[in-house]
Amino acid sequence: MIVGTIRILPPPNRRAEVLEVLRAIQGPVLAQPGCCACHVYEEEGSEPAVVLVERWETEAAFEAHLRSENYRRLLGAVELSQSPPEICYDHISQSEGIERVERTRLPAKATR
Repeated sequence: MIVGTIRILPPPNRRAEVLEVLRAIQGPVLAQPGCCACHVYEEEGSEPAVVLVERWETEAAFEAHLRSENYRRLLGAVELSQSPPEICYDHISQSEGIERVERTRLPAKATR
C-alpha cells in the first residue's frame, strides 16, 4: 500500500482556489482503479495548510495516478503553495488496527 500526503500552504487569497481543485479531483481520484481513499483536510493555526491524503493498493495503481490528468491538476494546486509544499509517499508493508491496541494494552492472561 502507498499512502501519499501532500501539505500545501496557500496564501490566504488562494486558499479557496486550492480547496476547489482538491475537492474537484477527489471523486475522480477515488474512482481510479486501486485507490482506497482520498481525503482533503483543512488545518487551522498559524500555518493553515490544506492537506490531501491518498491511499493506493499497488505501486502500479499509484504510478497510473501520477501520470493522470487528475494528478496534473493536483500539481497546479501544489504550485500555489506560498512555501515549499510537503510531499511524502509512504510504502506500507503491514497495517494493524484495534487488535494491536488490545494485544499491547491487555495483560497476557486476559488475551488467552
